[in-house]
Formats: sequence, C-alpha cells, structure tokens
Amino acid sequence: MKETIQRWNIWWENPQQLKKFIGTQRTALPLLVKELKIRHIKDIIGVRRSGKTVLMYQIMSNLMNAGVKPENILYLNFDDPELLDIEESVKNSLHLNPGISHVFFDEIQNVAGWEKILRVYYDRKKFEQIFVSGSSASLISRDIGKTLTGRHITKIIMPFSFEEYLRHCGVENPGQVSNREKVINFLEIYLKHGGFPETVKSDSLTSKAMLVNLYNDILSRDIVSRFDADFDIVKKIGYYLMTNIGSPFSYNSVANALNLHFDTVKKYIPYFEEVFLLVIIHHFSWKIKVQLKKDIKCYPIDVGLRNAVSFKFSDDLGKLAEATVLLELKRKGLNPFFWKGKNEVDFVCMEGDELTAINVTYADNINKREKKGLLEFREKYPRAKLMLITGELETVTEEGIYYIPLWKWLLG
Repeated sequence: MKETIQRWNIWWENPQQLKKFIGTQRTALPLLVKELKIRHIKDIIGVRRSGKTVLMYQIMSNLMNAGVKPENILYLNFDDPELLDIEESVKNSLHLNPGISHVFFDEIQNVAGWEKILRVYYDRKKFEQIFVSGSSASLISRDIGKTLTGRHITKIIMPFSFEEYLRHCGVENPGQVSNREKVINFLEIYLKHGGFPETVKSDSLTSKAMLVNLYNDILSRDIVSRFDADFDIVKKIGYYLMTNIGSPFSYNSVANALNLHFDTVKKYIPYFEEVFLLVIIHHFSWKIKVQLKKDIKCYPIDVGLRNAVSFKFSDDLGKLAEATVLLELKRKGLNPFFWKGKNEVDFVCMEGDELTAINVTYADNINKREKKGLLEFREKYPRAKLMLITGELETVTEEGIYYIPLWKWLLG
C-alpha cells in the first residue's frame, strides 16, 4: 500500500511534478481558496470527468505557494482498488510523512461509512483541512446530511463553462469587440461538442468515442452498481431523456413511451440526477404542491455528451442553446423553473422576491411565440423582468423585453 500512496503523491519527491496536472484554472478555485480560512470539510462533487481532481490539484498548488510543505499534502484516490480503507490508507501515509496536515480524498463514495470516519478526523482536529470529492449527489444528502451537518461546505463542479472553455482554448479577452467572430465560432463548436475537459481539443470522432465510453461508464458504475439497477432499463430511459431534452414530461408519459411500469420509471429517473447526468427542473408556482403535480423537464449536464449518445434529427442548436443557458444558471447558483400557460417560458429564476423570465432561441428571426410566452407570464406576474436570449440580436423592445446574444450572456 505504501508504494501506491507514494505513486499518488509524486510531489513529495519533486514538487514540480504537480504542474503537469494543474490544467486550466477553474472559476471555482478563488472561492475555494478563500474558504481555506474555514476549517469545515470541503466536498467537491459533480459528474465523472468534469474536472474535480484537477481542481484538487489546483488547490494543492495554491497551498504549496502559500508555504505548505509538499510532503504535508496527502492525496488518495479511492477509485484505486488498492485503497479501499480510509483509516488504513491514512495510517500508512502518516508512517511515510508524520507531518501531513492537508488531505484530499477523491471518489470517496466508493468507501462505505466514509462520512463517520471523516467526522472523527474533523472533531478531533486531526488535519488542518479535509477535502473530499465524489460523483454522487448523496455526498450532500444522505451520506453527509446525517453525519456532517454544520461541518462541511459543498461545491458542485460541472464540465467547462463557455468562459472556461475559451480560456482552455487560449482565447484571451473574449468580451472585446475584435474577438466577436472568433468567440461566436467557438460557441458553435461548444454547442456541438460540449465542455468535458478531456474532449475539448480532440477531433469529432475521438471526442464522440470518449463521451460514449464515459456515458456507459457512468451508467454501469454510478447507477447500476450503486443502486442495483437493471442496465437495460437504465440505458433505455437514459436514451429517451437525452433525446427529449427541454420537453415537458411526466413519469407516466415516459412509462407509456417505453412500455415500462410507472413505478420503475419513478424510481429510476432520479438516479440520473443523483449522478449528475441530468438536471431536472419543475414548473414554476409559488405553491410547492402545484410544482409537484405538474410535468417536469430535464437537461443534460453537458451538451456534447447529449449529442454523442442521443438520437437527433438535426443539430437542433436551439435546444442545445437552451440547455447551455440552464447549466449556466445553475453555475450561478440559481434554481430555475419553467412555466407553461397558453404559451411557454423556458426558465423562471427567483432572486429574493424578484422574478426573471427567460426564453432562449439561437436565432435572430424571432418566432412570435417566444415573445408571447414572456408577455403572458408578465400578465400573471406584473413585476417580472423579461429576457430573450438570441443568436446575435441585441435590443430592448417597447414591451421591455431585453434581447441579448447568447455568447454575450454566457460571458456575463
């Protein structure tokens, strides 16, 4: 085991080795660095291959730059079959380096009872900082909620945002007018291939193969194994949902479409949200009971992943733009809803008691229904702000609808 531990911590011998793993700085890094002032356990969660491990490496590098000795930083990846026991792994690590003060436990959901062990470490002040990562939402619900309440801070990591994607591709000052054409070109690539870090600079065929393998890996390892689910049913439901992104549905409609039992669909669909493959949003209402009775919509955690594994008639850039906006709203810490009357509103966001209604169309020839949906929503909620995200059109209409190009909105 000691050889395995040393293999995962090559910076103990040569701190310069860490630079090979740092990659493009994530937007989440500055906030996590600020939170080093707080002793709480930091849990970094998100879909597999979204960059959680690289973010950990970036935090380690920051710690070293701040004066923490490299040999006092421990990283353990519990995807490694040789590292199945936290306490035994830590014990052997401390034999190698008794001064370990900062620990990083990757893919920790693979270890049963990990949260109880970490609570003991935290309560006894065994380490100055504890970071954990995982690809299951249980890290912030069942596993952590019961045992580590008041002792942890959570950060959800998604694949690259468009801004991070541009930075990774070497585009500097993307908001400048002189870069507009370049940025729009990169946006169309981003809408087709997505933002998983490992696929960004790959060709189309390689990228698709990597994404299909990743998708199947998540289905088998994170859903089937973790929840003892039937692989064929998981694959069938996943294919249907990935194909029909942004379309309202009920558990009953999915069951009928796939010839499955209602209870099976109701049980299985939350698994996809649990492992961060899908984001599910509800119908907007001030009343929770109304929200739960209405249809729901789902979006992929990455548009490139969706394109790789779904059935598509065409590129459908409008739906991909819609999904991209939803993910950016989630990155901003918002909890979007959708709304449907005679017409539809793609997203409704609440900030305090303020409402913003957003429709998305990756076009400049605006369909009348896009405006009708927003204006109908404002009839019901007169104080709501209205926004229409477009291809390149930018203006404010007489009705007070703000038009803004997608690329500009994504860049803040």
